[in-house]
Amino acid sequence: MRAARCTEYGPPGGLTVAELDDLRPGPGEVLVRVHAAAVNFPDVLIVANRYQVPAPPPFTPGSEFAGVVAALGAGVTGPPVGSPVAGAVLTGAFAEQVVVPVASLRQVPDGLDMVHAAAFHVTYATAYHSLVTVGRGTAGEWAAVLGAAGGVGSAAVDVATRLGMRVVAAASSEERLTVARKLGAAAGVDYVREDLKLRLRELTSGEGAHLVIDPVGGRHAEAALRGLRRGGRFVTVGYADGEIPRIPLNLVLLKDLVVRGFEIRTVRQYAPDAVAAADRALARMVREGMRPLVSRVHPLADVAAALTDVAERRTTGKVVLDLTAPVRRSATGGAA
Repeated sequence: MRAARCTEYGPPGGLTVAELDDLRPGPGEVLVRVHAAAVNFPDVLIVANRYQVPAPPPFTPGSEFAGVVAALGAGVTGPPVGSPVAGAVLTGAFAEQVVVPVASLRQVPDGLDMVHAAAFHVTYATAYHSLVTVGRGTAGEWAAVLGAAGGVGSAAVDVATRLGMRVVAAASSEERLTVARKLGAAAGVDYVREDLKLRLRELTSGEGAHLVIDPVGGRHAEAALRGLRRGGRFVTVGYADGEIPRIPLNLVLLKDLVVRGFEIRTVRQYAPDAVAAADRALARMVREGMRPLVSRVHPLADVAAALTDVAERRTTGKVVLDLTAPVRRSATGGAA
C-alpha cells in the first residue's frame, strides 16, 4: 500500500510517499481501505512535534478518514466487509489502508460521498459539542465564531445557524467572511482591520455575544472574551494561530464568565450520551442537506503541499486527500 511518511519532525514539506506492506487487523480491530482522508491542523502539529500527544517517527500522519471495511480482526462481528465507514485516529489515515479499533468507526451518514464523509465527523462533531454540549448554546443567542472560514470554524457557523443561533463570523479577510456569510452568518468582523471586542458589542446591540467558539487562539482570544456579555461562555477548541493565549482571570471574575475547553479525542469516554445525541442531530442535518465545505481535493502524492496550505492558513473549509486518485508515474516508472 502507499502511505505518507514522516521520518523526522519538521514542516510538512518533509513528508514523502512510500510503499509499505499491507496491514492486517488484530483482535478487536478493523482493516479499512481508505478512499479519502481529511487534512486537519493537528496533523500539522503532530508532524512538527508540537501536539500534546507525540508520535515518534517514522509514522504515517493523518487523523480523519472514510473508506470501506476490508477485513475484520478476531472477535469483531461487524460492520460487514464492504460497509462504508468513517473514523478518526491519532495517526495513520494518510494511507491506502488503516487499522483501527472497531469502536473508532461509525457509519457514513446517508447522503455523504467519501470525500465529504472524510471531512465531516471531526470538525462537525467538534462544532456541535463546542456549541451545545460544552457551550450550552440555544436558538436566538448570539454566537461568535473565530476562524469562521476554517475547518472547525466553518462547521461551527453552519451548525449554529441550523440550530437557530445568530452567528457573528470573525475571520482575517473579507473573502473569508464571504465564505462564512454563505454558510449563514448574520454578521462578520475582520479581526485584522477591526476591533473585535468593540464590533462584537456593536453587532449585538451593545450587550456582547452569549457564546464564543475559538479554534484560533493567539491575541484574538482575549478580545473575543472581552466581547462577551455578562455571564457569557467562552469555549477554547484549538490554537491555529500558533500561540496559546494567556487570559487575565480578572476578566472572568468581573463579568461572571464561563471558560471551558473541548477536545474531540476523549469525548466518547466522558460523555457517551452527549456523543449519541450529537450523532443523531448531525445525521438529521445531513439528511436536510448539510454538507461540509471542501475547498480542495489532492491526490496522496500532494500530501506535503496540502498540509503546507493548511499550516499557512491559505484554505477555507476542509482540504481532503483522495486515496483513489490515479497514481502519477515518474519518468523512471516509479510512483510519484
